[in-house]
Amino acid sequence: MFDRPFKLSELKARLRSRSFLRNINKTAIMIYLATFRCKPLATLVKLGLTLVLLITITGCATRPSIDANDSLISAILNYEASLPENHPDSPEQIFQLPDELKAKISDRFKSSNKHKNASDLARWLMDPNGHNLIYDLDANLMPHEAFEQRRGNCLSFTLLMVELASELDIELRVNQVDVPDMWGQDSQNDLVFYRHVNAIFESLRSTQVFDLAMEEYRPGFPQRLISKREATALMFSNIGIEELKKGNATSAIHYLRLAASTFPANPDMWINLGAIYKHIGELGIAEKIYLQAFSISDKDSLAASNLERLYRRQGRDVLAKQYQKLAARARARNPYLHYQDAEEAYKEKNYRRAANLVKRAIKLHKEDPDFYELSSRIKQANNRYISALKDLEIGYQLTQKNEDRGRYEDKIRMVIAHVEAVEKKSKRPPQSAPNRQIIIYPDN
Repeated sequence: MFDRPFKLSELKARLRSRSFLRNINKTAIMIYLATFRCKPLATLVKLGLTLVLLITITGCATRPSIDANDSLISAILNYEASLPENHPDSPEQIFQLPDELKAKISDRFKSSNKHKNASDLARWLMDPNGHNLIYDLDANLMPHEAFEQRRGNCLSFTLLMVELASELDIELRVNQVDVPDMWGQDSQNDLVFYRHVNAIFESLRSTQVFDLAMEEYRPGFPQRLISKREATALMFSNIGIEELKKGNATSAIHYLRLAASTFPANPDMWINLGAIYKHIGELGIAEKIYLQAFSISDKDSLAASNLERLYRRQGRDVLAKQYQKLAARARARNPYLHYQDAEEAYKEKNYRRAANLVKRAIKLHKEDPDFYELSSRIKQANNRYISALKDLEIGYQLTQKNEDRGRYEDKIRMVIAHVEAVEKKSKRPPQSAPNRQIIIYPDN
């Protein structure tokens, strides 16, 4: 059903009035480097987006809690400080770069333009005719190791970029991106395997994003700036998980304790450490550590899920059910779960359910253009073309990459062309066709 009496001329007028279809920045986007000409980062993303659990739990007195002065927790918090001086795994040591490398970078990049120097540095690191550093998801390497071995994952590359840029008096920030596939969607995982990060250079006139795995990144994803110390904790955590996979439990515990002590405010560090102890059968220790993670953020579905599974393993079913409910309610605040369910409902032609789900996703997170594109498809399936076009316009405005903007232009024009053909055939506004699906672009 139409939003109001339908006129093709109105759609055409809306299209002609949209200057965004005439003023498109044609700047090339490189595979490994994206430069977004926009307002500062604060307007590009909503920093600090969190899963908010708006519930009041009754009967919480029966749930276990962790003593702030517990000897185990205190020992973990002080683990970094307990390392010998100049220990190779101390946060201070891992960022040390060889003097010859520092001199090489300073000599090579001498422009007074910091934006140019940052871009040139990223290009040189990636270019096959330059340093030829390649992407390797499993390369959990210190910055100097990533440079020497010419490989790294997104975290290794980002920390290397931060350190090299500092030699050019350029302050890059570390940006953590909540990629949907890694954002608590799988409640059966014990571990937080991976957090996507990139480097950002922000000025009053633009924001540059340097990412070794651009295919995993979209500006619409929830993201936030983090400190170098928190990024270091992420690296220790990744190394600890890698050691666990190799069967080196002692080494894994060392790195995961180091991660938790380096940045104890991140529940992911405690979740991974708890999983190690659960793996080796130390369930009492695992419980304390999971409770510590949950006390940091009771909005974390993974901390609650781990406690649920632990209590079920111990036969403590009442507690298991409590944490199962907490985990489910936390996951309900994940917009990407609603988005995925909306996609499934759309494929099944259950448009009412799809519309409700995508509406919920947009309410939770308004920055992802894909949400609006799906909403537009659903509305087109119900012949609500004016609202569908509005959604495409919003999606266009949220999109930063030029190739994606071009696709949105095509989608808008295809909607107009379809409506024009329908009007030409019927000579009157098309009637409601709730079971008719209009595909406006082929899936990529």
